[in-house]
Amino acid sequence: MDFTFNEEQEMLRNSARDFLKKECSKKLLRELEKSETGFSRKLWDGMAELSWMGIPVPEAQGGVGLTLLELGILFEEFGRAALNGPMLSTAMGTVALLEGGPAAPDQGLLGQVAAGKRVLSFALEEPEAVNEPRFVGLRAERADGGYTLSGTKLFVPYAAIADLVFVAARTRGVPGERDGITLFRVDGRAKGLQLAPLRTIAGDKQYQADFHGVRVSAGEVTGTADEGLPLVVSVLEKARAVQCAEMVGGAQYELEITAEYCRTRVQFNRPIGTFQAVQHRLADMFVDVQGARLTTYQALWRLSEGLPAAREVAIAKAFTSSAVRRVAFSAQQLHAGMGYDLDHELHFYYRRAKALELKLGAVPAQLFALHGELRS
Repeated sequence: MDFTFNEEQEMLRNSARDFLKKECSKKLLRELEKSETGFSRKLWDGMAELSWMGIPVPEAQGGVGLTLLELGILFEEFGRAALNGPMLSTAMGTVALLEGGPAAPDQGLLGQVAAGKRVLSFALEEPEAVNEPRFVGLRAERADGGYTLSGTKLFVPYAAIADLVFVAARTRGVPGERDGITLFRVDGRAKGLQLAPLRTIAGDKQYQADFHGVRVSAGEVTGTADEGLPLVVSVLEKARAVQCAEMVGGAQYELEITAEYCRTRVQFNRPIGTFQAVQHRLADMFVDVQGARLTTYQALWRLSEGLPAAREVAIAKAFTSSAVRRVAFSAQQLHAGMGYDLDHELHFYYRRAKALELKLGAVPAQLFALHGELRS
């Protein structure tokens, strides 16, 4: 299997790297972390001009019409830049719209998302539903031709600036049942929706979202009412693969700056990179990065080709999460004390490595899913 990028993919990677290097400085990252929303409209509009939000959207609907593989290439550059933001949640909402059916309102909305005019969020996790969406318990009661949503969601990304929040709710049955889950589009400023910010290790903006009788119309259902679990699972599967690419980008950059540091840092009258123990540690980092990249792009390729990829995604998420954590730890050790200094850029990467390891299903959940795949 050849994972060499074609000319179009190379152009995407190079243009993304050049843009983010110019527009996404570490000074900006610090400002975004300290800001209330963590969102730069100028940066978002710049990305929209490059049509990044439209990568998975068909050309007929205002997008670029590329595949999940190209989206992964883009997210690898986001990881390299250590950029937090609503990019992944917007991509998740886009996938939900694409796979949820050809309803007319969805078509216009896709064009707006592709143009960067809509920011999307995705509300799935709950106190009792972290890794398994079938345990969703937030209720959506039918009322007056629509629905009333009541309950709590956790870790809702960038909800304060989202135009729409995709909410997985239970319209029938009890948590644990596979039937009875529906995916809704909820106005980010809907009456009865209350947001409380959650402090995160990565410095991104996540919220607890409390739904107090939030009303939505039947037309805001994405997919099929009561049968939304397969759609939610499909969105999560693709999001995990794309997030793995983001993790690979961060680890690759850590490897590069650590190798450069070891070439120039002199101790005992010689560069520390000439010591065998340091070389072994750098070699281990290289193996981890390459292994994470190969498992990630295998998953992305299968998803882009429409092939079953549950096993490959679970492998990619489990291996990449562990590998990136090891790379971050080694980078810190080889940089010694300066690697822990908040004035150094390294902390952006090791904080994000841990956060992304836990996001969208931690390693134990992926190993459990993989065990189920191997038994079936």
